Amino acid sequence: MAARDHARGECASVSIEKAVYGGLTRTHLDDGTLVFAGNAIEGEQGTVELQYRKKNIWFARMADIAAPSADRIPAPCQFADRCGGCQLQHMAYPAQVAMKRKIVEEALYHEGVPLPSDIRVHAMEHPWAYRYRGEFHVVPGDAGMGDARLGFNEHRRWVPVAVDDCLIHHPTIRSALPELVELVQRGGLSGLSTLHCTVGEHGQELLIRAKPFGMVRDDVLEEIALRSDSSVRWSTDATTLHWRTFAFRITPDTFIQVNWEMMDTLYQCVLDAVAESHAHTILDAYAGIGVMSSAFAAAGADVTCIESNPASVHLGMLNSRMNALEKRLHFVRGSVEDVLAEHLSKTVDHAVLDPPRSGCEPRVVGALVLQGPQHVTYVSCNPSTLARDLHVLAASGPYVPTRMDIVDMFPHTYHVETVVHLVREG
Repeated sequence: MAARDHARGECASVSIEKAVYGGLTRTHLDDGTLVFAGNAIEGEQGTVELQYRKKNIWFARMADIAAPSADRIPAPCQFADRCGGCQLQHMAYPAQVAMKRKIVEEALYHEGVPLPSDIRVHAMEHPWAYRYRGEFHVVPGDAGMGDARLGFNEHRRWVPVAVDDCLIHHPTIRSALPELVELVQRGGLSGLSTLHCTVGEHGQELLIRAKPFGMVRDDVLEEIALRSDSSVRWSTDATTLHWRTFAFRITPDTFIQVNWEMMDTLYQCVLDAVAESHAHTILDAYAGIGVMSSAFAAAGADVTCIESNPASVHLGMLNSRMNALEKRLHFVRGSVEDVLAEHLSKTVDHAVLDPPRSGCEPRVVGALVLQGPQHVTYVSCNPSTLARDLHVLAASGPYVPTRMDIVDMFPHTYHVETVVHLVREG
């Protein structure tokens, strides 16, 4: 039976072959049809239920497990079966981390990128309540906003699921959820789609933004904020986050790392690479508001930050003054692909790349191959695009990977951060 003859809701017995990026596993039906299944672990045997198809590939969910993995555990969250926020709660945490390392290494291997001999893995000691930022979808009830709830989309569907709690969010967000639901029910206008929340000031402030902007009544927000837990202030414009000795003003639209505990680990991996290169001049591409660059500058380096978002550049310059680093931190507004080559032509000892999930544009890796510095450190949140870019830089280009750090910034989800240090040869 060909793939096109299968139907949604059909069940089939399978053996799970391997884990793949995206929180899924790969298997085949008896007729050879390729299936990607969720809620499964490599090596398990059981029954999958087909959910939807893209071309000749079916996506499914493990419905019945005849031979469970030793790494399978009951999901701690009561909403894990439907909520798509976490994909790996059915796996013991050490198994999650080991799986992520394997996925990163296989992605590089398939692109011909030589693995460095020095590979380190960094996991959380307590992998819960780590998210400083959350975006909750509004789930209208039978009475519209009057009995609306907050939640997240289902697994691989644009259908929101209401939740009463979320175990991976910061305690300040979790404790405020009942009041946030009240805010939606009493003050939410009919076009309100999401509430965006960020924890600031060491957990003592909650920054709230309605999306679309202005879709919450100000009077209701102010009333609830005034009678909410007095130890936590509500803000709608900006807040401050602290890292080591630095303070950073952020707005709801500012990109931040959501796990500030593991951000410290991630950025320390970069700082170690920069220290080993003895760099005096550093180019920080995709610099955001300059969090990582502040540590470079505080250590005595002269740092050029490239950032395309004008609001982030403005906040980065403000933060550099707040932290008395303006003499060593220099912001360049522009897309990395447009301005990188110009700044590589100057004296740069070390380039740091922290691109979005889509990775670097071809012009970026091309410029590095042609005129990049002796040292490059690549920070990636997507093993697939990391492998693609390292194929150009290392498998085909002049760089050699010397160290790789795999950092579990997002426990219980498929996301993983990787830091690769590259040294130019010849």
